[in-house]
Amino acid sequence: MRNDFPLHDDEGTSFGFGAGSALRLGDVSYNMLLEAIRGFELLHVPESCSKRFTWYASIPSKRKYFDWSHRRDVLFLCHDEIAESLLDDNPSSFCVVLTDEEQVPDWATLKSRRNRVVIVKQNKRFYSYDSKLQSLFVNDLIWENEMDRVVYNRGRLDRLISLSEDMLGNFVCITDTGYNLIAYSRGIEPPEEGYRYLVDNNCYSEHEVKEIEEQVLANVGEKSRLVFCGPNERHRHPALHYPVFIDNAYLFHVVLVCENGSIESLRDLFLKFMRRVISICNDFWKTTVNLESPWHRVLAGLIDEEPMTEDYIDAQLAKTAIPASEQFRLLRFQFSSRKPFQERSHVIEAAKNLNNGFVYPFMHEGDLLVLLYSASISEAALSGRGVYSDVDEHIYKPFGIAAGASQVFFDVRDIELAHRQASIAYAMRAPLRNEFEALYGFADIPCYAFEHILKYYILTEGYDSDLVEFSFDHSILKRLAEEDKAAGTEIAKLVWVYLNNGRNATDTAKLVHVHRNTVLYHISRLEKRFDISFESPLLRSRMILDYHRLLLEDHL
Repeated sequence: MRNDFPLHDDEGTSFGFGAGSALRLGDVSYNMLLEAIRGFELLHVPESCSKRFTWYASIPSKRKYFDWSHRRDVLFLCHDEIAESLLDDNPSSFCVVLTDEEQVPDWATLKSRRNRVVIVKQNKRFYSYDSKLQSLFVNDLIWENEMDRVVYNRGRLDRLISLSEDMLGNFVCITDTGYNLIAYSRGIEPPEEGYRYLVDNNCYSEHEVKEIEEQVLANVGEKSRLVFCGPNERHRHPALHYPVFIDNAYLFHVVLVCENGSIESLRDLFLKFMRRVISICNDFWKTTVNLESPWHRVLAGLIDEEPMTEDYIDAQLAKTAIPASEQFRLLRFQFSSRKPFQERSHVIEAAKNLNNGFVYPFMHEGDLLVLLYSASISEAALSGRGVYSDVDEHIYKPFGIAAGASQVFFDVRDIELAHRQASIAYAMRAPLRNEFEALYGFADIPCYAFEHILKYYILTEGYDSDLVEFSFDHSILKRLAEEDKAAGTEIAKLVWVYLNNGRNATDTAKLVHVHRNTVLYHISRLEKRFDISFESPLLRSRMILDYHRLLLEDHL
């Protein structure tokens, strides 16, 4: 902007902001104008007006005015002595006219002019009115520029709400299709019980859901549009609802609770805000390739350790197969920023075929996360070998994208630790590739499993002891040691001797005082139970590490 303040000629005429510039000075509606000047003593306002103003100019001189016929949609502030000529010379303009009289001037009652003027009884100095209108345009311009910056930078909805609180001046909340809270006005207190419930519980109550479905969604026809809901027995304030549909899919629901200000002005401001919300929603929809389900936010929230009530988590996960699942693995696929959108969508579609379709893929911070789940209590259900070959077939060979994989875990609330495991496994893939190269003569790895990365992770500086503890607690050997303790058996000890004697069943049998066939039986049984092979040097090295941990804890 060339100037933030009016320019004046020698006669005292104000030329507005940056006179002669081709830029727009925001987009101020007639309703916004009325809201800004409602404290003035108004003698006349048009019965109806749909004007929008892109420029503002004040003319304090009663003797002369500047010719603004070259610019359309100008809002003038002037005295009544020059208003008549000003309106005639600028057919698309609109005037806020100051008068010393107690009644509306005769010229303002003519049909060609009465809908283009607001007449104000002047009780203050001219510049008091000028300052008020300047602020209206400047604040709107700054607000719209800031919102556009958020959209351009692919910002978050909560940031858009935060910078809009002063302009909207009322509580705003955004929920998803499951009526789960996504973002809200943190600087403005929820004005009513229903919205307090939403903030406290991260979702609407059953009464609110029913009201939205009956009064809003039933009437919008699967189209994004504004719906006005007046006050009723449950809500003392009217509200503006805006359900967002993208590709005919209901994605978000935005509400502005109209506690302060005129409905007409709030409507115009809210529509400005919603244009930016829809832009972010469209980008979100494309980025997630239509993957997002309402409860996916719970998984992302658990990963990010967001505050959520247990009731909320349980209610959202009840919509899935997760509560009935016995075990999980988490895969993390990292997308290159250069990878075309269409190719990413193909990867996501292919990910739905992993684990025979028993998966929940969802986006998190630009990565594709795939939660594998199984209702089976069989330890082989999500075996490392099975996941390795599955990723190789469906993702790695077709697209060349490798995964980081967590160990098996048994409580979905541990998904944050699993996400860290999968992320670390992918980040530390170099030493595992070197090991593959040394062992097998190639380093073409579709899935980097944390169980094989753990030994390298422990050798790094600053490793997380809680994550290491979690990893050992979910190992095969820890499970065998606990079963031995409960049943009075020594299977874990047998495997330890077997590994340390070159997998020689005869020598193992002599040392543990059992028949050779007993050793082979237990080894075969464990391989089948966990879908493992003691032929694998990777498995053996991890088991040796687990044994050292057990010996350190005196659990063997």
